[in-house]
Amino acid sequence: MAEKTRTLGPGSLRIGATGSVKDFSADVINTALEPSTSSEDNDVFLDGHTEGGTQTETWALTGTIKEDFSTTGLQVWCLQNSGKTLPFAWIPNTAGGLKLSGDVVIASIKFGGDVKTKNSNDFSFTALNVTAGKA
Repeated sequence: MAEKTRTLGPGSLRIGATGSVKDFSADVINTALEPSTSSEDNDVFLDGHTEGGTQTETWALTGTIKEDFSTTGLQVWCLQNSGKTLPFAWIPNTAGGLKLSGDVVIASIKFGGDVKTKNSNDFSFTALNVTAGKA
């Protein structure tokens, strides 16, 4: 029986096309790929038959980063790429051999927080075409 990998990290999170990839790995302190499912109610017709509603699944790549006020930090990169759809690859734990990938719609991340503190800020990017494969 194969040993299970249950710890998040060490791994990697990279976003962007080949040649212009932004590596989030050293700044992320929390990350997840979260599904959300919604269903429409069934329709009942006058003649007595019923037609099922549709089920829709959406995804979000979420997480928390430690703030970096440099011009090459993640917040600046997200601001400059906000609205763009870019490929992502997330390996939750290199020992597990799992790679989750797809595309994300980049959104800006908050700047700032408490004074004289190493602030953490959350992000949430809409994820599309999510697949699971081998790393």
